[in-house]
Amino acid sequence: MKRVFVLAAALALTALTSVPSDASTGSVSTGGAAAAGAKAKPKPKPQPKWMPPEGAFFNTPRHGAKQWVLHSHIVAAIDHAKPGSYIRIALFSFDRTYVAGKLINAKKRGVHVQVLLNDHQVTPAQRMLHRALGTNRFRKSFAYECHNGCRSPGENLHTKFYLFSHTGGARDTVMTGSVNLTGNSAKNQFNDLWVKNDARQLTKNFSELWAQLRQDKPAHPLWWVHRVNKSFVLEATPFPHSGPRHDPIISILNRVHCNGATGPTGTRTHHTIVRVIMHAWNDSRGTYLANKIRSLYAQGCDVKLMYGFGGKTVRDSFATRTRHGYVPVHTTGKDTNDDGFIDLYTHQKELLISGHYGRSRHTRMVVTGSSNWNIEGVHGDEEILQIQNRSGAWHDYINDFERMWLHFSTLAKYIPYPNSAAPPATTARAFTLGRALTEPQSVSSKLTIAPGPKPGGPAWESD
Repeated sequence: MKRVFVLAAALALTALTSVPSDASTGSVSTGGAAAAGAKAKPKPKPQPKWMPPEGAFFNTPRHGAKQWVLHSHIVAAIDHAKPGSYIRIALFSFDRTYVAGKLINAKKRGVHVQVLLNDHQVTPAQRMLHRALGTNRFRKSFAYECHNGCRSPGENLHTKFYLFSHTGGARDTVMTGSVNLTGNSAKNQFNDLWVKNDARQLTKNFSELWAQLRQDKPAHPLWWVHRVNKSFVLEATPFPHSGPRHDPIISILNRVHCNGATGPTGTRTHHTIVRVIMHAWNDSRGTYLANKIRSLYAQGCDVKLMYGFGGKTVRDSFATRTRHGYVPVHTTGKDTNDDGFIDLYTHQKELLISGHYGRSRHTRMVVTGSSNWNIEGVHGDEEILQIQNRSGAWHDYINDFERMWLHFSTLAKYIPYPNSAAPPATTARAFTLGRALTEPQSVSSKLTIAPGPKPGGPAWESD
């Protein structure tokens, strides 16, 4: 009996000493439980694929990395383009050798890179693309300068859009706005870039426009309009017989009703909001657009305007009093080195509308693209994109307008605002890097900034 007791005690002691303890807690665990725990350990989640950030983006010239932010979005999409995919670009100006290198690297890893450019200059960056991609516009990769316009007779390719069939985790990415791939577009210009991923139908329509540009001959018809869906309308010039009664922008403004606007939930806001920020606003076309905007202000619309370069007849229109006083106008053009030339300015071409539009009392619309408000803005190869009732786009653009209004523009001093009725933003501080030109010089005389455009080209558009 004693032997049995001793044997039982020995077995119990062996069992206790063979069970590992958890040093961190002092608890006792079994080998079987540990094995089960190891099997149940979750696998690490795969990292999400990179996607181009969506929305509207804006640079700030003369502000370090902020001036290059739009280029950075484009370059990131180039870097993530998948082998076998297509990059299609249509631009007025290109001088970034850094970006040229990125496009060449994309081609080396199997991406089809196709670049269409205007022919007013051939920069070292363009020559890099010629050597690496070739210039045959019917091959899978090329860099080609159109003769005159690409689809317009005797004018310029002035579009600014970028198409990516597959970049990162996104397909059918559209990027468009006012930005060229030049140093001037970052260092001296305020620009916009709107980005949409997985935009299959919109990409299809931009690609159709791009295919017409690639032909380098006048298109039929020249005026090209596609309503993509309820959200987008894509238009391409040349526009025939434009005038105060027949113009793509007039057609939009004619649908604006100044009173009876409501919010999306039915909340009354009373007055329709109209905002314009325009690079070049001049000549006879610019004048009738200015008169139309001034008439909307007289009818009670909530109007604010900004421009980089304004022609004399346009300024005269703004300086004409309405029954509600003078239209609130700011200028962004500045001469930062006192040499008589405007060297810092907005390059955007935007019209923003919120309120009573057509039959809707709560429309929110963004109009962006490459078309300035002058005659040449409807004569060459331009694209005009309407973005309707996309709250994200509206908020991005209206917030940037307010940023520009408050911090990077000044009240137009040629307009005799009464002290008691001056617009609220008279306190807006001027850009610290230079003085604002009170009255910008004639667009035809003092606007060359970088290597100038070809004769007959848009004199205000250095890149």
